Amino acid sequence: MGEQTGPLGTGKSEGLGWPSRGLLWALAFAVIYIVAFQLNRFFDPLFSVIDAKVSMIFLPAFVRVAAVLVAGLAGAMGLFAGAMVLGFMQELAPLPNLSQAVLTALAPCLAVLVVRFALAGRPMTITLALFLMVALFASIFNSFLHHMFWDVYPLAEPVTLTTFWQMLVGDLAGALLGFGCFALLIRLVAVVKPKKLPT
Repeated sequence: MGEQTGPLGTGKSEGLGWPSRGLLWALAFAVIYIVAFQLNRFFDPLFSVIDAKVSMIFLPAFVRVAAVLVAGLAGAMGLFAGAMVLGFMQELAPLPNLSQAVLTALAPCLAVLVVRFALAGRPMTITLALFLMVALFASIFNSFLHHMFWDVYPLAEPVTLTTFWQMLVGDLAGALLGFGCFALLIRLVAVVKPKKLPT
């Protein structure tokens, strides 16, 4: 195996890094981000504050954090590509689409850099505590950047300080829910995985 899968998995790399097979990581996270966004749209009638923009539970937030923790810059590029495709599907104009895709990828990257600075050079091995720290800062940055973006490209529905907090909480809730579902899936796979028969 021996593949470097990301900048934070071993704690040995500095910066965000570009893992080996970076293009495959980028493609994988682009697809996962699109699927997670479309899945979230399914639950929009229950949790949506502003349709397709602000949700009280936003599952793609988990993908954003996982992408940069697992695959570094390759994961961020995947987020950018996935957000661009979603923008085309929503028929956004080219410049707003490009802008929102950049912000989607930028927020978790800024979060990783802030956490790396806070840890003062200590190894950034992926743990629940690290995930929570990155998820919190990613939620803050994402809500802040997108509300600045909506000042330039106003939505049909007004954005306020209330929607800022709703988006922040929705991102954090989605990240935690996604992490919980992923952890449960890993446990289930471990339980049902067939044991090797003695030879």
